[in-house]
Amino acid sequence: MSRPTLALLAVATIAVGCYKDDVRALGGPASRMPMAKVLLTDDPFPFDSVQSVQVYIVSIAVSTHPDTGTSADSMHWVTVAAPHRQVDLLTLQQGLTDSLGVGEVTADQYKAVLVTINVDSSAGIRFKNGSPAVVRWNGSGQESYGVFVEAPINIPDTGAVIVIDFDVGRSFVYNQLGDGAFDFFAAIRAVNRAATGNISGAVTHDTSAGPAGPVADATVSAWGGGPNNWYILSTGKTDAAGHYRLAYLLPGTYIVGVIPPAPSASNYASAVDSNVAVNAGAETTHNVTLSVFRGSVLIQGAASMLVNHTNRLEAFVVNAQHQQDTSASVVWRNLDTTVLGLVTYVDSTRVARVTSKAVGTGRIVAASGGLAYTLVIHVAPDSTP
Repeated sequence: MSRPTLALLAVATIAVGCYKDDVRALGGPASRMPMAKVLLTDDPFPFDSVQSVQVYIVSIAVSTHPDTGTSADSMHWVTVAAPHRQVDLLTLQQGLTDSLGVGEVTADQYKAVLVTINVDSSAGIRFKNGSPAVVRWNGSGQESYGVFVEAPINIPDTGAVIVIDFDVGRSFVYNQLGDGAFDFFAAIRAVNRAATGNISGAVTHDTSAGPAGPVADATVSAWGGGPNNWYILSTGKTDAAGHYRLAYLLPGTYIVGVIPPAPSASNYASAVDSNVAVNAGAETTHNVTLSVFRGSVLIQGAASMLVNHTNRLEAFVVNAQHQQDTSASVVWRNLDTTVLGLVTYVDSTRVARVTSKAVGTGRIVAASGGLAYTLVIHVAPDSTP
């Protein structure tokens, strides 16, 4: 089998395909082996007070064997790039990438990717005033992190470009212990760039709060998966003109959610669209218009049940000032009585109980005034004796 070459990018440019001449320029052998390039990108960091997030990347390795959660030491890994340098993840936004290196691999399907970081050498996070933030890396020295590979990465004889998507916002959790520090939990995924498409557009607000205009610093997320298994695959933020771009998504249908800036900066409501299609090699345009936030109802309760079980539901009413209204009354409705049973209480309208009667999908609605929320509950068979 021939040996293509992988390259890793981490610069604010979109890389082109890597061929034989590229290998020579990097000091590699003058061979006719196909190549694969690996790109590093990130989803924009959600905190406006941060000016840089620097991580020292040691190496990227791939394996044809799936990562089943066993020790990485027991798997056969091929190192495709070893940059040994700092990368500022905040400079990689809206699909921009940074080149990390080039390495040869056998033409095959790769089902696991391993990113090795030196946490002691990582410069970490710095606030806009220049002061360093406290980062708990949950490790020391060189640490290796398994990457989420949504679909096997095919490396043909002609080579390929692999994108390592480093989600800063989900990898560095802020103020989890109330001490103003960041906790590191690596959220990284890998895809073959040739197999992906993008979602881009603009987030604006309507005239419900004055003249229409762009919404800056809104968080935009793409959810993949399916019923009972939705998960965030990519997040980004809008720029000053309200533009955003979620890059390197595999073909499929995504839920796109938009969360406006904190109430102190705006008073717009969130928006969700559950039917945004992505095609390989194409850019899907998805524009979003936000309206003034007038309050909301939330239901706390499980979204899936086994048949013939009972769960507790509780509704929370939030007013237009983003404060919980504990005095608001709630009216419950069951839209699918063949699948679910619903019991409400006189002494507390905010609490109800739902019983799963049959396999299927049911909907429970909690309403308060002109506000309402629908909880979709999936009922599965109970296989216990």
